[in-house]
Amino acid sequence: MQEVTFIINLIIFFVSAFVLCNYTIKAKQKIFERIRRNSFKIICGSTALSFILFILDIAGILDFGGYHLLSLCNTLFGVFIILFLLLKKKIPEKFEKLVNFSIRSLTVCLVLELFVFNFNSTHLFLGDYPEKTLDLSTVVTENFDLSSGNNIESGRSSIEFKGLNAPVGTVSFEAVSNKKGYVNISIDMSDDSHSASYRDGIASAEVIKGNKRSQTIPCNFSGNVHDIRFSFNTDEGEIITLTKIEINNPIMLRFSLTRFLVLFLGSLIIYLLAMSEFSKRSYDENRRYVKAAVWIFTVALVIPALILANTLRYTDENHSIKKDFKSESGNQITQEIVDAFAHGKTSLDIEMNEALEALENPYDGSQREVGEIGSYPWDHLYFNGKYYSYYGIGPVLTLFLPYYLITGYYFPSIWAIFLFGFIGIIFLTKFYLCFIEKFFKKINSSLVLMGCVIMQLSSGIWFCFNYPNFYEIAQTSGFVCITVGAYFMMSSNVIGDGKIKNWRLAMSTAFLSLAVLCRPTTAVYCIAALLLIFAGFKKKRELQSETKKSKGKYYLPYFMCALIPFVAIGSIQVIYNYVRFKNPLDFGIQYSLTINDFTSSQFHTHFAAIGFFEYLFVIPKFQENFPFLVSGDLQTFAPQGYYFIATTSAIGLIWKALPILSYGKFRRAYRLSENKNKKLYTLIILAVCIACPFAIIASIWESGYGSRYCVDFAWQIIIGALVIAFIVYQNCMKNTREHLKKLMVLSMVICVILNFGQTYEWISPKTALSQSWQAGALSFARVFEFWR
Repeated sequence: MQEVTFIINLIIFFVSAFVLCNYTIKAKQKIFERIRRNSFKIICGSTALSFILFILDIAGILDFGGYHLLSLCNTLFGVFIILFLLLKKKIPEKFEKLVNFSIRSLTVCLVLELFVFNFNSTHLFLGDYPEKTLDLSTVVTENFDLSSGNNIESGRSSIEFKGLNAPVGTVSFEAVSNKKGYVNISIDMSDDSHSASYRDGIASAEVIKGNKRSQTIPCNFSGNVHDIRFSFNTDEGEIITLTKIEINNPIMLRFSLTRFLVLFLGSLIIYLLAMSEFSKRSYDENRRYVKAAVWIFTVALVIPALILANTLRYTDENHSIKKDFKSESGNQITQEIVDAFAHGKTSLDIEMNEALEALENPYDGSQREVGEIGSYPWDHLYFNGKYYSYYGIGPVLTLFLPYYLITGYYFPSIWAIFLFGFIGIIFLTKFYLCFIEKFFKKINSSLVLMGCVIMQLSSGIWFCFNYPNFYEIAQTSGFVCITVGAYFMMSSNVIGDGKIKNWRLAMSTAFLSLAVLCRPTTAVYCIAALLLIFAGFKKKRELQSETKKSKGKYYLPYFMCALIPFVAIGSIQVIYNYVRFKNPLDFGIQYSLTINDFTSSQFHTHFAAIGFFEYLFVIPKFQENFPFLVSGDLQTFAPQGYYFIATTSAIGLIWKALPILSYGKFRRAYRLSENKNKKLYTLIILAVCIACPFAIIASIWESGYGSRYCVDFAWQIIIGALVIAFIVYQNCMKNTREHLKKLMVLSMVICVILNFGQTYEWISPKTALSQSWQAGALSFARVFEFWR
């Protein structure tokens, strides 16, 4: 009977869907026109029939099996169609195409949601599968004590049901762990096709806490199952409580609103960007709407930023905002440098390890290990009998020290990283919009939006939020200073049209200088900024004839605003270096007590090449589990020497941001550009978007590969590629532009999928989250692993 009721519901749904889509497509054949004329009657009839089936379903008169309440879905769908038919004529003509597409998309999404993503609800239709609760008191056990309340406590345990001799279509478990948000169960069985021994690990279950759907798994066994065994593995201190095991419970229809909205809203966004009237107009024509969309997207990024920032925070059961901001301890940046500065010192107030001092070479990790010197401050600098910090003093001077002096507490790392990161995200958007306003007002609206999405998602900042350590503080503070500096540099009008604004130029060079105090690696951007300062000087020289000021009065304020911040803020770092190491240009990294002896390590081209491959070219890998497309295999190409790998997460930037391939068209873009300063601007792009990022990648060889390092150079590479892509696009034929726009849409979709996949994998949901967050992350994954 289940099969019959399902087929009736299936026919009703597809009849309704056909009538609805036919009404939006408006095919001219007579049969389709006749159906359109009778649409209202057909839908009213199908909706009435669905409602009757719904009454019979909830009354228990008819058996719908796993597709219980499908008739309710059909009824609601029918009501929706009736309302659409009644209100169709009131829809303004300019929205008609969008509404028609939305209707067709909604219909397709419903088909996928009800009949594809829930296909396991039909799993028991084609056989006789009697429901049964297995009696735990009759099992054969291994390391499983029934007298302890069905608790599994000791390593690997199993329970075995002999002589079951029944068909098994599904298995359901009620099991919960005291330490994890999930319980893994391995299933061995023998059936009619393999009766003499077990097929080991033939099926598995992952029961997620609070997720009822995960308790039941489909089984594709043959004939009767003779014996079946369930195995569990527990960690140290973990207790799994097994309450019940049942077989042949139907997998019930589960309409996932999350999954439905991802598909439906995703399809609408793609339509708006690729085929709508909005997508056919330029940024200049759609300025207000494009800016609104860009800022809505940017502000919405606070959600994933907050989620990532709290992933480890929630592992502390006693977490609270009050506790965070009344911290009495911190890390190397938030406490140790703060304490040193508060006491008027540059060395850190850490007790010296005498055994470390006695070593012939304290920077040699093998000597520290063999010498058994005990504890010492890892990743600190050791010089002349004192400990120092390599990591930047920028965030200390601007945030951590003032907070400590005012409150007496240490500012929490997690919220500092979030603050730096999100302010950086905001200013990256401001920089991008300023860049578009200045050079690409006539570019297509969709391209502007998609360029922003690709740049923000691929910036690398997402690898910094979830680990609140001093490494991430240095990188996020450097990120925010570079983005703020880039925005003020662009808005100062040293390039492009508009009067040069000296105060903005001063703000730019101040923040670029401050970036070096946060993260010394970013000093390359200060050097590149000199090109932009020169561009501003060249622009002022061309306009000099329009002023009556002397050359001194005309140029002096400009150069003072451009260079004094470099000198003033840079001198802080120079003095800091000199006081510590008697060398104004020595940042001290070679004195690190870390993974390698930096005083002896040598540069090798192979090591630098590894960084280029990992950051730019690693191909993503497909896996059967969510998020499906994840980091590719890290390759070091037999380095024949010591190369440190901090993290193994890697997807090449050219895959996450496909417009980077536009660099291949730089010569054509140069020829097509009509900008009178194109030679200088080309040099600026070469310096900022290629030379500086490449210099940073090459310098990473010493510290080894780490995913988060791309925050120092990723968005800079992308913005240079977008310049080339936009110039080429503007000078293409109309037909080619349409193809390029759709290619950009595809690039954006790939960008979203790959960056989400790598970030999800990066946070390690099964190992690095609290129990409740584990369960939440795995439940979200299960929404898309619909076959499990």
